[in-house]
Amino acid sequence: MKGITGYVIGAVVLAVLGGTCLLASRLDRQIAGAQQALLTADYDAADASLQVVERYYQYASRLPWVGDGPVKGVRTRRAAVSYWQRKYGSLAPADRTDPVTDVEPDNVPLQVIVADAVYRDRLTGAKDRASILQMLGSSIDAYRTVLSNARRPEDEPYAAMAAYNYEYVVRLRNEILNGRRRELPPAGDKRNFGSGGKPEDPAFENQFKEYVPLEKEERTDPKASKIPPPPRRG
Repeated sequence: MKGITGYVIGAVVLAVLGGTCLLASRLDRQIAGAQQALLTADYDAADASLQVVERYYQYASRLPWVGDGPVKGVRTRRAAVSYWQRKYGSLAPADRTDPVTDVEPDNVPLQVIVADAVYRDRLTGAKDRASILQMLGSSIDAYRTVLSNARRPEDEPYAAMAAYNYEYVVRLRNEILNGRRRELPPAGDKRNFGSGGKPEDPAFENQFKEYVPLEKEERTDPKASKIPPPPRRG
């Protein structure tokens, strides 16, 4: 009886491990599909795949050996997709003074995206001097929050980006205050995905020449290029 119980328990454990591995492989496939969709600018498909992965990772985050690292990474990717779609308002709501504080303090990559969204979202509504200074002040607060939370070694690249943007926004505000600048740099309305392709010129084929390397004896022979072709057999 004890032997049968052991076999049953072993079978159950193996079934659970197999189901876990199967689920992990499907999630990896979803992530790969989301990455492919993002590279081809299919943002809706990328967000749909990441949404499925986020739901499962949120369940897995309750396990102590998994943690909340994977789900935070997926949320950062989803935020990047929204940013590239220019959905800045969803990342940085206008009714929030500092939306970066709504993000977990240890998720610095997501905080950088939200801080960039604060600048982009407020940029469209800044028309006069007062609104421009208010927008720049909100951006400065957002990047300052990111810098205050970037304390781990893995946060160093994101802290460097936040520090660069922080200095840039501070300089803009100082130029506005000193009267050296009256307007903000215009926001780019067009995405640059490179130059469009052109049909191949048929005349190019006639300009292409094929060179066949010569043997050692042929390189020393001045009449190498005048050697007649070998006779055909048959």
